[in-house]
Parts: sequence; structure tokens; C-alpha cells
Amino acid sequence: MLETVILIVAGLAAGLLSGTVGFGGSMILLPAITSLHGIETAVPMATVAQLLSNIFRMGAGFRSIRWRKVGFFLILALPLTVVGAYGFVVVPKELMTRILCILLTLFALLDLSERFRLPRSRWTMLAGGGISGIINGLLCLSGPISSAVFLTLGLSPVAYIASEAASAVVMHVVQLIMYGEFGLLEQMVIADGLYLGAAMVTGNFIAMKFIRDIRRKIYRRIVAAVMIVCSVWLFLTV
Repeated sequence: MLETVILIVAGLAAGLLSGTVGFGGSMILLPAITSLHGIETAVPMATVAQLLSNIFRMGAGFRSIRWRKVGFFLILALPLTVVGAYGFVVVPKELMTRILCILLTLFALLDLSERFRLPRSRWTMLAGGGISGIINGLLCLSGPISSAVFLTLGLSPVAYIASEAASAVVMHVVQLIMYGEFGLLEQMVIADGLYLGAAMVTGNFIAMKFIRDIRRKIYRRIVAAVMIVCSVWLFLTV
């Protein structure tokens, strides 16, 4: 019972965060689930929850989705998600997670200093999709990368979150198919993932009520700051 409460609270917090800044859900979920079940269970379970959360965010801003950009992003994201999911079985996960956290923190610091910006181009979408696919398959942590890529489009907060969520839904479906092939989707993983997903959707619903009128420049700074905090938290707890 206590374990279920912990997961629901973590899911609600993850939903509030991801619904506000478009990512960060897994950075809360992974430490919480890992402390209870280990990283081998945490990644597939977080993927189930993230799928439900991203379906909700995609639906909430469906009319604002930039489908052409999403499609271009997925050209490399889909095949490399398959490669990443295979790598999840053989790569040292704790080491990969810590390396990723360091890179994300450095990227966010550069973004806050306004000395570095990803160029707005098709190549950014294509390369960003490939990197996101690999990381998503490995650790279900592609949100910060894909969010940084979609932020280059200069979209409104709702369009940005819905478009990024649409790409994530497709990647999560591919992930789950691959995890199922490797025998990682046990009944407990799916059941607890659904609990987490329902809690995340509740958090998403609350959060998305408050982001429609946020100024884009301020919003971008909030996203970068959250990326730093989440990366440090995950680095220390994984």
C-alpha cells in the first residue's frame, strides 16, 4: 500500500512538471521507481506511464501540433529508438544516466547564459530526433533533448508541449514493443505503470491550465532551470 502511495505521489509530481515545461517526468519517476524496484524495472514502468501522459498532452493541444515538424523529427528517432531499446539490455544503465545528466546540465547552463542556441533548421530536427531516439530507448530520458529541439521552432507553450508529446507517443510505442520482445513488460510493470500514468495525467491537466499565457522568453528560462534541477537530482539518486 505504501509503495502504491509513493508511486502515485511521484506520478502526480512528474505530471505537474512535464505538463508545465514539457519534460522532466522521467527524471522524477526513475529515482522513485528505482528505489523500490531497481533500474531494470524502472525504465519500462516509466515508459508505460509516460505514454499515457504524452497521449493526454498531445490530445490537450491537438489543434496546435505541428505535424510536419513532428514527422521530420521522427525520421531518425524511430529507428534509433529501436537501437536504444536493444542497448538497454546490454549497456551499464547507471553510468549512462549520470553521463546524460552531466551533459544536460551543461547544455542548460549554456542556454541560460544566452551564448548558445540550437539553430532553427531541418538538420536540428533530424539530428535531435536521432539523439532523442537513442536516449529514449536506453533510459526513457529523451524529454530534455527533444524539448530543446522543439523550442527552436518558437512555438507557443501549448503548441510546443503538444508537438513534443506527439513525437514522444510514437517513440514510447516503439519502446514498449521492443521491451515486450525482451520480456521486460511483466504484469506488475504494466499495472504500476498505469497507476503512475493516471497520476501523471492528473498533474498534466492541472499544469496545462496555467501555461497558456506565459511569455515565451520567460518560459524558455524556466525550462532550462528545471532541466538543471532535474539532472542534478537524478544524478544524485540513480
